[in-house]
Amino acid sequence: MILVGIDIGKNKHTFSIIDKNSEEILLSPSDFSNNLKGLLFLIQKLSSYTKSELLIGMEDTGHYHFALLKYLLDRRYTVALINPTTTDLTRKLQGGITKNDPLDSLTICDVISCNHRNKPYRVTKLNRFDLYEQKQLTRHHHNLKEELNTYKNRLQKCIDIVFPEFNSLFHSKYGIVYMNILKAFSSAKAIANADIRSIRKCFELKGQGKRISLSAEQLKLTAKSSIGIPSVAEEIQIRHLVSQIELLENNFLR
Repeated sequence: MILVGIDIGKNKHTFSIIDKNSEEILLSPSDFSNNLKGLLFLIQKLSSYTKSELLIGMEDTGHYHFALLKYLLDRRYTVALINPTTTDLTRKLQGGITKNDPLDSLTICDVISCNHRNKPYRVTKLNRFDLYEQKQLTRHHHNLKEELNTYKNRLQKCIDIVFPEFNSLFHSKYGIVYMNILKAFSSAKAIANADIRSIRKCFELKGQGKRISLSAEQLKLTAKSSIGIPSVAEEIQIRHLVSQIELLENNFLR
């Protein structure tokens, strides 16, 4: 078995090649750039061996290894991913204290040379890389929902300041009319001072949108008697938050 240890960097990677059986260093630590020229250089060095006898190891950390990993998997190389804590522990057991890229590429070779039944690495395949991408998309969707909840919570805080009676006028929040009003006026004072025709425009629904029982006249009347506090800062926030909520809901979370 021929072992290839790759220490991952942002702009360049360092790799070493060792014969597992004889422990001979076949290629001392060498650098290659994190670009196509560098990847071709690596493949040229690996071409001296058959793919079936190669085991390539790298740390599963950050994101700088993604392009290299996908490049190798597309070409049917066997790649082992290692938890960085394993490499760190092995380095310390070997007497190393600080990270050293050339030496770490050799340390990675030592890790993947392990013959124990419970190996300190996992061999990955192309379908697992695709599964990782699906997990990333799921995580991204979850993060967007968390972001949406944050925006909505901030929006409710602003509404409670400028028009605390606003939500009681609606059976549910964030409908078309609800958002139209907030975009157009953003406070009880703005609604109270607005021309009724401008308010009515917020109630205009295109297509088969569900009509609501609230009228523009009722909204204006409630706004006139509101205990809300006029605030330019809160109104600016409301307009911004409404646009962000609509962007997320319409383009990402449908």
